[in-house]
Amino acid sequence: MASFIPNLPSVARHVDLKFRSALLLSQLFTKSWGHPDVIKQMAKYRRDVMSKRLVMEYVKELNPKIDLVRKSTKNGVTAYEGFFTSPHATLFPDHMPGNVGRAHFRAWLPERPSPVCIHLAGTGDHSYFRRQYLLVEDMLKDGVGSILVQNPFYGDRKPPNQFRSSLENVTDLFVMGASLIAECNHLFHWAETIGYGPFAISGVSMGGFMAQLAGSNSQRPISIIPILAWTTAGPAYTEGAIAPAVNYKLLQKQLEDPHYVEKLKRIPNQNWLDKMHEMTARNGDSEAKNMMRILMDDFTSLENYPTPLDTSLCHVFLADQDQYVLRNQGTPSYEQLWPNCTVEMMEGFGHVTAYLLKHDLWRRRINELLRRQQQKEKK
Repeated sequence: MASFIPNLPSVARHVDLKFRSALLLSQLFTKSWGHPDVIKQMAKYRRDVMSKRLVMEYVKELNPKIDLVRKSTKNGVTAYEGFFTSPHATLFPDHMPGNVGRAHFRAWLPERPSPVCIHLAGTGDHSYFRRQYLLVEDMLKDGVGSILVQNPFYGDRKPPNQFRSSLENVTDLFVMGASLIAECNHLFHWAETIGYGPFAISGVSMGGFMAQLAGSNSQRPISIIPILAWTTAGPAYTEGAIAPAVNYKLLQKQLEDPHYVEKLKRIPNQNWLDKMHEMTARNGDSEAKNMMRILMDDFTSLENYPTPLDTSLCHVFLADQDQYVLRNQGTPSYEQLWPNCTVEMMEGFGHVTAYLLKHDLWRRRINELLRRQQQKEKK
């Protein structure tokens, strides 16, 4: 009889790999690594601003006006829909041309002052529907408000020539992260001015990576709940189930272009190309794959961002059978980088099965953290 019982971890891994194979028609990074000027500006901004928790200094100075296009109250909940110019688009117009630079959001806030969580979108989530249905509505029953932000390069912010979720440039991912840091913290400030708080930020998969970067730059203690993410995006794009979707052939060809390489060499305060050659000689992987590891670590590793002000309010969800977000590929753990955070391993679950079955658990933990935060702030 036991032989007929499925091996659940094996099933979870299989679902992850099958799900990815079904999506291989949409490639990632279909155009380039990104313009050298964008890479140069992003490297300096990451080093001088994002890594020093200074993003909000720029946001406060710019203070982009929030335009509310819709506001309605029903059953004790006020629903908002609005937009504003992304602070990152003001600082770097070439990074976010046209509609990409307009931040769109929706919020559902109880009439009475309450805690609020921002839920960031994962890969392929261009609308508000999934997050509203799976998170917002049930959290409102517990008296917790929610804000949903559209990712840059997604939804209303998708460039006209981009195919679905297929980011054209590697730098688009880094611009997305930098933009969401500014946008989310601006929305926290807006919610605070109308009487709400304390605050949390969460996201699943790519949304989890973005949430932890945004949370790292908060100038107040907030709850941070990355779900199905890791301390760096490098392993996901080089070894995980999504790696075959990366257009490494095109990216390798660009690294063989002497004119492009010369422009990369001129970017100050980095040794990416030397590291790439050393890694390639050592591990035998392509130059493109090693450059991806280097840039992903530089721009997404939590080692290069501030430690959250209260790491005891950070709760991480991992899935032990996750084939998308790989861990321990020579990378630091959350416990090493965020002392006092808690890590909850979802045993027997992969990336896809956890997404399908674990939203109830995630909502509970977010609510628990916000209640604990309320108690801390009362003391």
